[in-house]
Amino acid sequence: MTHDSLKARLNAYRSPAKPAPASAREQSVSPTAFELHESLHTLHPLSRTSLSLPQQVAVDFATDIDSSELLFFDLESTGLGSGEETYPFLIGAAGVNESETRLRLLFAPSPFEEADILKTFITLARQKTLVTFNGKSFDWPLVARRAQRYGILTQGAGERHIDLYHLIRRIYPEKPARLMDAEARLLGFTREGDVRGAEVAQAYFEYLHLGQSDLKEKIIHHNSIDVLSLVSLMKMVSDVFVAAREGVTGWAYKVHRHKSATPDDARVLLLARGLENLDARDLDLLSETYRKEKHYHAAARLALKSYRKGHAAAVVKAVKNLRRLNGKHASVRRIVRHALAREDERVQRQLLPYTED
Repeated sequence: MTHDSLKARLNAYRSPAKPAPASAREQSVSPTAFELHESLHTLHPLSRTSLSLPQQVAVDFATDIDSSELLFFDLESTGLGSGEETYPFLIGAAGVNESETRLRLLFAPSPFEEADILKTFITLARQKTLVTFNGKSFDWPLVARRAQRYGILTQGAGERHIDLYHLIRRIYPEKPARLMDAEARLLGFTREGDVRGAEVAQAYFEYLHLGQSDLKEKIIHHNSIDVLSLVSLMKMVSDVFVAAREGVTGWAYKVHRHKSATPDDARVLLLARGLENLDARDLDLLSETYRKEKHYHAAARLALKSYRKGHAAAVVKAVKNLRRLNGKHASVRRIVRHALAREDERVQRQLLPYTED
């Protein structure tokens, strides 16, 4: 073997490997462009309430944000896991101004378009504040994880995030666990004939297999309602914060359960209304404020007022505060006997430890 031929063989060995030929399936499938569905909305399709937002939206007890900075989004995926088999195939995103909502739906008609819808959505999301329902736990982490898989940079996107799931559960006693629960309990409507959230992935797989356009339309309709409902919920939450700031009776106890409020916020707001104007839950909140400051006499007095106005659980707090003041006092025994004879099993169980006083 000559020196030149040996050198040629070594160079061939060191050169980068040539890619293997595409499989028969890869050669037969040509990816198509993702689908962009855009629409403008002034009213929610089901509740018929306005989908506009004021220029400044209240996002907690002290903070406002310009509505133009908000991007409402919800996605549909092939599952709820974190493995490679879970990927988004539809991402809905909406921006809002003082007159209407602009909705964009990014749909992947096949798995080949996943990277395209991710890249487009991340571009929309840069320098925006995301608004989701439980999106901090699932939607955004899935976007970020899949974007990393494709080498798509997410800097400037997802850094600010309002998760309505956590916000609503802090300030509303209804504590909805799902978006459809929030729609029913807070927005006042239920979906008729809509594909259920748990069935969306199966509908997409059937669409991939059968190519039925009606399945795609059902998925797109489902996601559009999801995103538009986020706008309605954000408007409702903002209105609640504004009302509480203005001292509207009945909202104070809800808003002051939110972490942005301080005990002084609660006391100033509630006392400004006058005790005679406070409802049972307002009185209960004010009682809790005094209890945390170890003013047990005021806490017990306000808890009893709350109980007399119909908040049954407040009687337990009244008893606990009186015990801190007086120990095994006759007044505690009278209150316990009175409540045991009138309240339900839940309250009775909490009072049982005090029956031996």
